[in-house]
Amino acid sequence: MTKCNLWNLKKVLAVTFLVLASCGATWAQAALPPTKTTVIYFGQQKAEDFELKVKPVFEEKVRPCKSCEIVNFTPYTKEGEVDMEALRERVDSMPAGASFVFFDFNMKVNDTNKDLVELLNKKADSGLVVVGTAGAPKTTEASGPLSRTVLGQVHGALIIGELAERDRLMPTGFYGPEMLTALRPPKDMMGQGFSPLLFAAALAENWQKRTSSEWVEYFKTKKMMSRKIWLDMNDMF
Repeated sequence: MTKCNLWNLKKVLAVTFLVLASCGATWAQAALPPTKTTVIYFGQQKAEDFELKVKPVFEEKVRPCKSCEIVNFTPYTKEGEVDMEALRERVDSMPAGASFVFFDFNMKVNDTNKDLVELLNKKADSGLVVVGTAGAPKTTEASGPLSRTVLGQVHGALIIGELAERDRLMPTGFYGPEMLTALRPPKDMMGQGFSPLLFAAALAENWQKRTSSEWVEYFKTKKMMSRKIWLDMNDMF
């Protein structure tokens, strides 16, 4: 081989190496999880109540996480009331970059919200993690099993209940094996329904440690392997 051909071969190899290295860097960047952890919130609070009550609790819990945020995606009417009829459309238009969704309410499945269950299952099957409260029926309705609720029928949903005094479930709430766990809130939050929100905040703070599918399997395994009736925060994070 002549010196000229040898020189050309070295140039080709050098260029090839640079191209592969560049592609490798691009692939590595694409594989990294997003640096922002965004929780999409749906609730029955008015917009001002979300800003005054929900968001401050979340932000206090995730204070060490500078990249964690909670965004209120609840639909409202012109009068400022929650627009339940627009809920499905709002869920369907969630930003693609959202980390997970948090439902701060639950309701029994009926003919008017079956399409919401189907939509949430479609998104869950595509990788979206659905976190929510076990919730309670309307004051005019009797309690019932989670299996007959919207969140109870969502694949892989992480449903969190709240414990009252003596570590008992609230008697008026939905119940069943679909519940991941029930948490005892701090004394100053007892009876206010903040336990699921505190769980969502803890998950947001730890979100970057696993992928969405890994989190769902991780919690399932934790529940299956534990002898406790109710896992607490220290058991899960």
